[in-house]
Amino acid sequence: MKIFIKKWVVLLIFCVFGGTAFAKNMLPQEHVNAMACLENMETSTTWSQCLGLIFAPCSRDKVGSKLHLNCLQGQHEDWTSSMQLLQSDLSEMITLKSVEDLTKILSGWINYVSQKCQAGLDAAGSPSAKAKQLGCQITEIVGLTGEYAACLEGRSTADYCVMKD
Repeated sequence: MKIFIKKWVVLLIFCVFGGTAFAKNMLPQEHVNAMACLENMETSTTWSQCLGLIFAPCSRDKVGSKLHLNCLQGQHEDWTSSMQLLQSDLSEMITLKSVEDLTKILSGWINYVSQKCQAGLDAAGSPSAKAKQLGCQITEIVGLTGEYAACLEGRSTADYCVMKD
């Protein structure tokens, strides 16, 4: 019985204090590295370096090729999963008012990304246009994922980032 109680206490402590770290540890290391690169852009990294990290898995494929588009689609799905994982954790940790604010922001963000990533596409159906659109969407998702991580780690100054007491 004492072992059960000790395990329960350890699990409880982990859930209370380690949940956020656990979620971040669940992210692929490549995603953590890319978000760190973006966060340090003003001091020690460049946009080109960060793009290199974000798109490294697809860099061997010819841009616009079927392999390249499939890789980008996979990266889009992977980054969306990372974003959703942190978004779920964040929704549990911020106040109800903050969740409401974040929901409003996200509805605007979805529209913004859609418009931004459609703008300037010459031949909308061409493989290079699709690659450009996916690349744009991925970079926006990476940025949002990084913002969620910053909020969870107490480094965000966003108005919606108010933790529950």
